[in-house]
Amino acid sequence: MSEKARTMRIAVISDIHGNLEALVRCLDDIERSGVDQIVNLGDAVGYGPQPEEVLVLLEKMDIPNILGNHEMAVINRDYRSDFSPQAIISLEQTLKYLTSASLLYIKNLPYYREMIGALMVHGCPPDLPTIYLNHMSFSEIKETFASNSFDIAFAGHTHRLMLMGYDGKDLQFDPLQQETIKLEPDYRYIVNVGAVGQPRDGDPRAKYAIWDSHRNTLEIRRVAYDISRTANLIIKRGFLRRDADRLFSGDCPKQNKLTRAVGNDR
Repeated sequence: MSEKARTMRIAVISDIHGNLEALVRCLDDIERSGVDQIVNLGDAVGYGPQPEEVLVLLEKMDIPNILGNHEMAVINRDYRSDFSPQAIISLEQTLKYLTSASLLYIKNLPYYREMIGALMVHGCPPDLPTIYLNHMSFSEIKETFASNSFDIAFAGHTHRLMLMGYDGKDLQFDPLQQETIKLEPDYRYIVNVGAVGQPRDGDPRAKYAIWDSHRNTLEIRRVAYDISRTANLIIKRGFLRRDADRLFSGDCPKQNKLTRAVGNDR
């Protein structure tokens, strides 16, 4: 039986950002949810105080991972030009806590993965780690669908939950406030799975999604964790206080092209 023909429940996590406490709580939740596979969509490091511990745990549990923009910036200074001054400070601090073995692990990460017919990428399909879906217009997202052949793609990077469905003509947008979503067979989808370690949607809980390829459903999981523990460690390990404070609010960002286009500025 081909991999695409198999039916599975896949937990898709992303943007852990060195937040081991949030990751462990999500893994506990995933274990109770009975999934067949876990995949991480990049940015396991950056902002958070335990990048090394996060990478070691992902590797120990044999969780497939891909290259995020923070991993790119860790191994190549040229990619730091798009980072804010605060993000660069965090990146330099992150490097102090990464071993040579973890740097080698990062260098070997792929730009994308394909799993049972689904495309896994950090930023924008098919393989771009640095493009934010919520900075794209409807026409740009339609072109992404038109120029690629995936039926469903999963992405991170925005730290938000979003679902974009395309039937070849119309683009539908869903901010994924509900817990379970039935995917329509006549649509192709891009799923933005939110962030485990640093949400930016106004809800400080860790987020991830479970895709059931047989039932063609998405289950959105929101997991509480000990934010104070992570925040205190951020300060203790010399990261910016901003990186700690934003965890408590879920750091809801300003309006952007995609949410503005549908009248949603959460």
